[in-house]
Amino acid sequence: MIQIDQNDFSFFSFLKEEDLNRLKEITTKKYFNKDEILFYKGDEPKYLHLLIKGIAKLYTYDHKDNEVVIHNLMAPSLIAEIVNYEDLKFPANCSFETKAEVLLIDYEKFKTEFLLKPEISMFFIKSLTRKIKALESFINYNISSNSLEKIAKFLIDNESILINLKQVKIAQLLNITPETFSRKLAKLKKEKIIQNEKGYIKILNHEKLKACFNN
Repeated sequence: MIQIDQNDFSFFSFLKEEDLNRLKEITTKKYFNKDEILFYKGDEPKYLHLLIKGIAKLYTYDHKDNEVVIHNLMAPSLIAEIVNYEDLKFPANCSFETKAEVLLIDYEKFKTEFLLKPEISMFFIKSLTRKIKALESFINYNISSNSLEKIAKFLIDNESILINLKQVKIAQLLNITPETFSRKLAKLKKEKIIQNEKGYIKILNHEKLKACFNN
C-alpha cells in the first residue's frame, strides 16, 4: 500500500484531528504517468478525486472524433467533484498531462460520514467557486493580455512543473500558436530571462519575467 503523507491532506487542514484520521482511513493514494486515464466518460464515480501533484485534463471528442479539451486542472484541486455531489456519471474523460498523484477517497463513506458537516459543505462550495473564478480570470486574461504577458504569467505561476511540460503543451494550454510561442520564448531567451533546452523551460530571472505582466 502506498504511504499517504501528512502533507497530502493539507487541502483538508480545516478538519479536526479525529476527522482527518478517519479521512485517511477511507483514502488511497495512486501515482499516474503522463497520458494515463483516471476515468472515462460515462463511468460511475466511486471516488472523490483530489489531485495533489501534476496536471489533469478533462476532455471529450467532437463528431469528427477530434479531441476537445474542456478543462486543465493543476494541483491541488478536486477533479469533477460536482459529479459526486450531484450523483451523476462522468461527462468527460480524464487523463494526465504530466506525472501525477491523486488521492482516491471512498465517496460513499465520505458522503455518509463527512458531507453533512458544515465545514465540508463549505469546502465544496469554495472549490466550485474557485473553479468559476479561475474560468472568469482565464477568459478575461485571454481577452485583455498579449501573448508575452500570458506566457510570462504562466511560467511564474507554474514554475514547479515546467520540467514536465514541453513547449508545445504550454502553447496549447495558453491557446497560442506554436510559431508565436517560439518567437516570444526566443525574445525571453535573448534577454537571458529564461533558458530552454530540449523542449523544456527554466526561469533564470524571476523579476524581469514578472515585469512582463506587472507593467
